[in-house]
Amino acid sequence: MSLNKQLDIGIGRYTQRNRTIGFHIQSLILFTKSDFKTVVLPQSVFAIVMALYRTQFTVDSAQQLGVSTLAKRFAYMLTWIWLHLLVENISNQQRPESLVEDAINKPWRPLTAGRLTVTEARATLRTTVLISVTISFFLDSYMPSVSLMVLIWLYNDLEGSGVGPWQRNGLNAAGLSCFGWGAVTVLLGGQMDQKTESLLRNWCALMAAVILTTVHAQDFADIDGDKARGRKTMPLLYGDNLSRWGLVSFVILWSLVCPIFWNISNELFKQSVLGVGLIISGLVMVQGGRETDEWVWKLWCLWATMLYLLPLFTDGGILDWE
Repeated sequence: MSLNKQLDIGIGRYTQRNRTIGFHIQSLILFTKSDFKTVVLPQSVFAIVMALYRTQFTVDSAQQLGVSTLAKRFAYMLTWIWLHLLVENISNQQRPESLVEDAINKPWRPLTAGRLTVTEARATLRTTVLISVTISFFLDSYMPSVSLMVLIWLYNDLEGSGVGPWQRNGLNAAGLSCFGWGAVTVLLGGQMDQKTESLLRNWCALMAAVILTTVHAQDFADIDGDKARGRKTMPLLYGDNLSRWGLVSFVILWSLVCPIFWNISNELFKQSVLGVGLIISGLVMVQGGRETDEWVWKLWCLWATMLYLLPLFTDGGILDWE
């Protein structure tokens, strides 16, 4: 019997009677739980910082965002990010290979925990896609939404996640860039001047390069699950040592390059970014096992978020203390 079929009949301890609305809401949150620190928090910071940067430096004060408007659109932005994350997570987690991996690495996820069946997950996915795209149309973020749906299709349905680490990292980089693009668009209400659009495009491209070359920080803690599903990750394809040295090199490189992009003169924050990068590098080379590698991934998320904060520390910026 296939794993999909087993899961379709494997929800015996959760009867229709005790699967309440609260139960289903919790299941939806569990789909996205792992990516709150990798997507929701960093991309929210990315969007808020770009909105504050635009408010600080746009010459036409009539177009600047008010606090009340920003607060209202903040709720829209969080909703937009979470709905699209839910689409990505359900699309990924309902695949047979993901079920095998999650049974090893994340048995608490809704499908492997038997909270709902694969058939129910796919029905939820179809509904969530329609809701996400429709909401995006009214929030002036239709293009980021559609672009993200295409990338999710490439990553999951066309197995872009398994053909090789560079393709996988490239799709991850493009996907996270779309999350950031959409979040900024929603937060600003689609009102961006040409200078802001150009800056956002260049910054997204640079961050895509950062993600492309360093996101394999997540792979070291998941080696067992990746082996089980036959995924070609950096450590499994190029070897553990080479992958670790590559991560160290690029983390240090981007810790130096990104502050230069924003012309940061605040030495304290520049050194903080580099300091976190060096801590990541040290833990990567220690090779202290799964627990240490999990900390590497958590610190990578912190480091990426700090990079997203850089626009606030530009000369004359909101947090330029010098």
